[in-house]
Amino acid sequence: MRRIAGGIAVLVGLLMVAPVAPALSAQPGELDGFEYVSLGDSYSAGFGLIPFSQTSPFDAGGTTANGCYQADANYPHLVAADYSLSLTDRTCSGAVSPNLGFVAGAPLTLPPAGSLTLLPQLTLTSGAQTTMSGQTYPGLQADVLSTTTDIVTVAIGGNDLGFSDIAESCMRTSVGGGTTVLGMLLIAGYSVANCKDVYESTNPTYADFQLADRQSTYISPRIKAVFDEIATKAPNAQVFVVGYPQIAPPDATDACFHGGFPPITDGVPFSGVDISYIHQVQSALDGALRAEAAARGFRYVDTWAASADHTICSADSWIQKLDVISAASAPDPPCPADWLPLGYHGTTYFCMKLGALHPTVDGVAMLHQLTSAAIGDVFRIAIAGNPVPGGSLTVTGGGYYPGETVDVWLHSTPRQLGTAVAGADGSFSATFALRGDDPVGAHTVIATGLSSGHAFSAAVTIEHPATGSSGAPTALLLALCLVTAGFLLVSARRVRPSGPAR
Repeated sequence: MRRIAGGIAVLVGLLMVAPVAPALSAQPGELDGFEYVSLGDSYSAGFGLIPFSQTSPFDAGGTTANGCYQADANYPHLVAADYSLSLTDRTCSGAVSPNLGFVAGAPLTLPPAGSLTLLPQLTLTSGAQTTMSGQTYPGLQADVLSTTTDIVTVAIGGNDLGFSDIAESCMRTSVGGGTTVLGMLLIAGYSVANCKDVYESTNPTYADFQLADRQSTYISPRIKAVFDEIATKAPNAQVFVVGYPQIAPPDATDACFHGGFPPITDGVPFSGVDISYIHQVQSALDGALRAEAAARGFRYVDTWAASADHTICSADSWIQKLDVISAASAPDPPCPADWLPLGYHGTTYFCMKLGALHPTVDGVAMLHQLTSAAIGDVFRIAIAGNPVPGGSLTVTGGGYYPGETVDVWLHSTPRQLGTAVAGADGSFSATFALRGDDPVGAHTVIATGLSSGHAFSAAVTIEHPATGSSGAPTALLLALCLVTAGFLLVSARRVRPSGPAR
C-alpha cells in the first residue's frame, strides 16, 4: 500500500506543478524604431562585401569610391532589420580609436618614436578619419550619440594595434629552413625567420615593436577612453562590444602556408609559427575588449568560440584569405569590381581580393546572429514565481534607462501589479503579489519604463490554486485520484500470489 500511496502522491504532484515559461527574447515589434548607432572599423563596416551602402557617412557619389567600404549587408544593417531599429551606421574601414572619440581628459601616452615605421602611429587626441579613398570623414563617430540612443554596437582596436601592418610584415614567399620573411625584409630591412622574432623579441633593436607592451600600455587605455566617451554621450544606451572573430588558429604548422607572394591564390602566406603568433596577439586584443567592456558595464559579444573552426587555415574559412590575381601588363589597369590594386611585380600588375583577412559572408552571418541574440536577450522581461490567486510573480527585465521607474501591469483585465526601479545597467527584478480574485487563465505582464517608454511583455498563466491547472475543478482532480487509486488496488490484487491451499 505504501507504494500505491506514493504513486498517487507523485500523480497529484505532477498535476499541480505548472512551471512558468520565461520569455527568452524581445517580442516582435517591441523594439520597432529604437535608436541604434553602430561604431567601429572595417570588421563592423563589412569591408569586402558588396554592394557598398549609399547611406554611409558620406555618399559614394554613384561610384565605388566609398572610402569607408561600408556594406549594405554588414551586421549592423542585418541586426537593425531583425528588430526594425532606426540605424545610424557610422562604421568605417580603417578607423582607429581617436576616430570614434576619446572622453575628455583621458590619460593617454605615446610609445617611443622609432626610426622605422613598422606599426601605426598613435595620437593623444580625437580626430576625424581620412579614408582609404582620400575622403575626410565628417566628424567623430561618437558625435551622433545622445541621451535618446537606445542601442550601441562597437568594435575597435585592431587598427590601433596594427593588424593589417602586422599581416603585411609577416607575408613570405616560402617556408622552411633558411627562408626569411619577405614582408619584414621589405618594410623594415630585418632578416628574420619569423615575424614573431621581431614582435616578441628581447633584442633592443626591436624594442619599439613589442606588441604585448603596445597592447597593454597604449591600446587598452585607448579602448577605455572610447568606452568612456560612449557612456558619457549615450548614458541611457545598452552598449554591446562585439569581439573580433578568430583569424588564425592557436596551433598551426607550415602546412597551412598556401602559395608564394606574389601571386597567390586562396593564399595564407605565413609560417606556422607566425600564424600561431597572430592568434596569440589577437586573443590579447579580444581579452582587452572583454575586460574594458566589463569594467564599463557594457555587454561583450563573444565571437571567439563560434569562429574557432573557421580560421584562415580551415577549409571552411569565415575569413577571406589573401587572394591575389594578375590583372594586366598595361599601366594602371582596372581591377575587377571586388578587387583592390596592389601594384606591379616586374611587368605584371596585381590585384588583391577585397576584404582580405576580414569576415566573409558566412563570417558576417555569425557576427549578425550573435549580436542580434545578445540584443534580444537584454530587451525583454521574464516571469517566475507562484502564479496562483493569492500567490506572487517575480518579474525581471532589462533594456530600460538607468534609474527609471518601471510600471508593471497584469492584463487581460488590466490592473497594476506595482512599480520597480531599474538599476545602473537598466535591469530590474521585483516580486509582486497576486490577489485572490485574479482570474485563472492566460495573462500578459507588461513592464513599461516611465522615462524611456520602453515596454516589454511576457505571457503567464494563473493556475487554479487546488489543481495547478487553469480550469480543472477540484472535484475532477479528486475523482481522477480515486479512479487511479481504484485501478492500482485492483491491479495489485490481480498480481498478488495465491496463499497455500487450506
